[in-house]
Amino acid sequence: MDEPRSIWRTRDFTLLLGGSTVNSIGDWLLELALPLYVFIETDSGLSTASVYVVRLLIGVLFGPFGGSLADRWRLRTTLVGTNLLQVAALSPLAMVSSDRIWPVYVVVVLQGLISTVNDPASFALLPRLLTDDQLVPANSAMSAGMSVARLIGAAAGGIAVGTGGLAAVAILDGTTFVVGALAAGLMSPAANRVGDNESSSEEPDSSVRAGLREIRARPTVAALIGIQSLALLGFGAFPVLFIVFVTDVLDGGGSEVGVIRACSAFGGILAAATIGKLASRYHPAQVMTAGYLMFAVVAFVFVNAPTVTTALWVYLVLFAMSGFPNVASQVGITSTAQLLCPPAVLGRLGGLMSASGALGMGIGSVAAGLLLDVLGVRVLFNGQVAVLLACGLLSAVHVVRPMRRDGLLDAGPHRRCQQ
Repeated sequence: MDEPRSIWRTRDFTLLLGGSTVNSIGDWLLELALPLYVFIETDSGLSTASVYVVRLLIGVLFGPFGGSLADRWRLRTTLVGTNLLQVAALSPLAMVSSDRIWPVYVVVVLQGLISTVNDPASFALLPRLLTDDQLVPANSAMSAGMSVARLIGAAAGGIAVGTGGLAAVAILDGTTFVVGALAAGLMSPAANRVGDNESSSEEPDSSVRAGLREIRARPTVAALIGIQSLALLGFGAFPVLFIVFVTDVLDGGGSEVGVIRACSAFGGILAAATIGKLASRYHPAQVMTAGYLMFAVVAFVFVNAPTVTTALWVYLVLFAMSGFPNVASQVGITSTAQLLCPPAVLGRLGGLMSASGALGMGIGSVAAGLLLDVLGVRVLFNGQVAVLLACGLLSAVHVVRPMRRDGLLDAGPHRRCQQ
């Protein structure tokens, strides 16, 4: 089997990867910095949590509409415009003071609205720049970039608030968005296409309703949305459960929480490189299914290992190991969605996946908070294991099996929808 052409020879992809990574650094910087500033100034857990809730609601309510705009507009221009708008949307931070916190929420709303267009545009653009067999290595590289962005952005947000306040946050964040706009602007004119309907004299229907019709007509794509939402329901519960698990079960503290979480990020970066090299051997739907099933196994061992040992190094190793199946499942589901959904609908698919995923995350986090004192952390953690196992089984039954039946797996490792 021929190896796919290296993704690094595609200039537009390297620009998309670089711009998206830097843009995500800015997103993670804000995601940590704004709630941290609100907590420092108000000493209110409710006010701090409301920052996250507002951003979550924006994604749930407006994700599909942002995706519709991404399908309607020229993609390169959209990425340039949304990055520049994100710079402008930071301006209300200049009005924030210790007795005037409300402009922070204005920034959260504006940034959330802009992201509902920016993220689907990036999702829709990637498969237009590459061939089918390049999607898994490309999404692996994007995943590694997001892991790097999370490490840098979260650290930079905390440092910026502690040393320079919101002025430093605005300067650093604005710089990342300018870089993102420059990267998008340097892409070739081919990156500025609108769907696959430009040659048609008939105006394409870019409405949310039309997108939903296209998705419903493809049961495997609808199944992908459900599987991702279920997985993110489990991941939404994870932050609370993880902190309680480390502090109460492993008798650790803040440093242990940070060190173990960092192992997952570094493991994810290494995993992304490995998955990219193995991409030509397996269809991304198979990568997704294997990822969820392996994730369930590693998570089960992690959660139940305290019956044998609470030695820190064991959990460092296990959490680093979780990076591989985590990245495999996410890269697999993203690449499969991009292969199975028509290019002209990819923006709306990306927006819908973001919205349903945000809803799952919200339900998971609320459920974890309500049930923690009733069921205990290890019971709930094992519930997350069951969710991951269910995702793997659902992937095998409702995605891989129908694709094999329709010849989409037998025809080769990659075959994009042509409808």
